[in-house]
Amino acid sequence: MALNKSQMAAIELLNSLGWSKPGDLSLNEIALASSAYVKESDLEGSDGRILMNGDNAIITIDSKVNFEPRKKFILAHEIGHLTLHKGISKLFSDTDKTLNEWYANGKHEIEANQFASELLMPSDLYKSKVNGRGMGLDLIRDTADYFGTSQTATLLKYKDLGNFPISVIYIEKGIVKWKAESSDFPLKFLRNGSKVPEGSAAGDFFCGQGLEDNPVLVDALDWFPEDFGIEDHLETELFEHNFRIGAEGLLCCLWTQ
Repeated sequence: MALNKSQMAAIELLNSLGWSKPGDLSLNEIALASSAYVKESDLEGSDGRILMNGDNAIITIDSKVNFEPRKKFILAHEIGHLTLHKGISKLFSDTDKTLNEWYANGKHEIEANQFASELLMPSDLYKSKVNGRGMGLDLIRDTADYFGTSQTATLLKYKDLGNFPISVIYIEKGIVKWKAESSDFPLKFLRNGSKVPEGSAAGDFFCGQGLEDNPVLVDALDWFPEDFGIEDHLETELFEHNFRIGAEGLLCCLWTQ
């Protein structure tokens, strides 16, 4: 898969700094090299903010964010705004939704998220880590640990670069908000705004049950009853695993082996 402009900008930045693997440079050092001062402060209503003045910038990370991979993604996202969006707006203030709803926001937020993903997990290096391995929680965890990223960000990257057909669905308060799948995932029609299926692990969660620690098998029919191709998959089972997003959201991963 060819890299887009946002991803290419991230690779060009890493190459300009001599970066080759995680640990070569911290994100704070990358921000400093991009003429950005990074600080933490109590922010109300946003997780990260960047104020730009010419080629210089101040990036503020909400001090209430304690999860280190989350903090890294916020910082990488703001570096993306600095690299891609100079002259468009002096201020970008990013919330939990703008950082997580990758496919549902405006152009600039999508671009900053794509930049952040590539900055943290360059595609060529990512593919070398996942190729030849079966899809599963261990793979996502191992890859996330290597890059120092969240399982969520690592999973979304897998959609584009992994070996197995996969669908990623964002659900909030029991309602499907958006989905994205690899080109080879067999079932694609799931209506935005529909309720999460009762027979799914995600459905169980929104009915008050806890999240499963491991992937579970579910019927494809439960998730995709309206898909035109469902007649060919009435006996198909999918692996399902869910990740918490904020207080009221789930990122659901479905895949076939």
